[in-house]
Amino acid sequence: MNIAIIGADAESVHAIKKAQALGHRVICVDKDPKAAGVLSADKVITLDISKEEEVIRALEPEKIDFCMTTPIGRHLVTIGAVNDALKLPGISRECAVLCTDKYAFHNRLRNVRLRTGYCYLADGVHSIDLTKVKYPCVFKPRFGSHGRSVHYISNEDELVDLIDKIWGEKENTTDSKDPISPTGIGEKEDSSDISFSRKAGEFMASIKMTMEEKRSAASGEDRADDEYILEEALPGIEYAVDGVVEGCNFVTVLIRRKVLTRPPARQAVVYMNLMPGDNPRVEAQISEYMGRLCEVIGFRECLLHADICIQGRTVNVIEISASPAGRHVYDELIPMATGVDMAEQFIRYMAGDSHVFQPLNRKRILLGYFGMQNCFVHDVPDIDRIKNILPESVTLRKWECNIKMLDYLGRITDESSLLSRGCYLLEGVNDRILYETSDRIQDSFETK
Repeated sequence: MNIAIIGADAESVHAIKKAQALGHRVICVDKDPKAAGVLSADKVITLDISKEEEVIRALEPEKIDFCMTTPIGRHLVTIGAVNDALKLPGISRECAVLCTDKYAFHNRLRNVRLRTGYCYLADGVHSIDLTKVKYPCVFKPRFGSHGRSVHYISNEDELVDLIDKIWGEKENTTDSKDPISPTGIGEKEDSSDISFSRKAGEFMASIKMTMEEKRSAASGEDRADDEYILEEALPGIEYAVDGVVEGCNFVTVLIRRKVLTRPPARQAVVYMNLMPGDNPRVEAQISEYMGRLCEVIGFRECLLHADICIQGRTVNVIEISASPAGRHVYDELIPMATGVDMAEQFIRYMAGDSHVFQPLNRKRILLGYFGMQNCFVHDVPDIDRIKNILPESVTLRKWECNIKMLDYLGRITDESSLLSRGCYLLEGVNDRILYETSDRIQDSFETK
């Protein structure tokens, strides 16, 4: 078979290798000739994947059998467009738009009572009636952003300040203040009255402020030319769901609990898989809800992942994508926790070969990321030290730490500010001991 992969970053390599191991030819499309997936492909087409018509024309002579989705953002729409134009199985462009356009997604689901709460456009043109906004609420880009510029807002003042920061011309009244002076007045203090430790503390605070400003500028956070939405913060416990639509039937592969950073970013820093029997009611709710959701959107023949909230009997989807989850989930966490490699089994399914999506061998696995914030690193534990602090009932399945001494770990605002640090995978007998071990690992770093 000829399998196309559109968007060939490092997270595509796992699927490429699985396809090749099964004897298939992989054609990758990406504008970066040095992308990790490009280096592994059988054939490379160097194109900007946002240009749908060019990608379609380039793939037409390749006699593509299907497009394999790997973790991808808003350019999922290009995959849908290719499927439509070349009459391939998989998601349509219309479905892909609903996955990537959060405003359209909300309206489609609210119309069929699969989502509650409000959702307003916020783009500098559409004004928001502040009297109708209920708090807490979430402000985020309308189109896929990998967690960039997501703000959890508690009150009207926070919302007004954020809107003004992005689109307003409000005078910054703090410019005249000395950032190092604790009084903010800018007057020179007698150095003889300031202790060495206080000076050192002020110096470190100034360095941290500078590092944070550089990090924020580099990330392009809160761009005025972006479109945003403001939506009601959904109540309840957050879960992540990984599955596959086989034909038109949804199959749950894994359910993940989340540990989130505090507002405003609320990025997941720990995932723990839900074991069979841990919470049968939640499993049943998710299965029933996801089946209805897939039917309404019209998903066919695709891998997918979703973030959902459950409060009592009410289930709400936050976001969904007709692609597997990245962040070391589809290629590492799921195979370890279930014995099922979603990429391999989906390729087998699309090739008409024997396949299995139902979990084969359940294990309790924790996937953790290094969630320290606003600090310098003074000591980094090596893998031997980490193994020595593990309880006997916990096994370290993976250790990837890219943090170095004297690194500055800034605010966690999106995936890129977190994933570059590395991750670890733990296997254990129960949730409590895995959470405690994860905390112990984080505490083994000396930070100031």
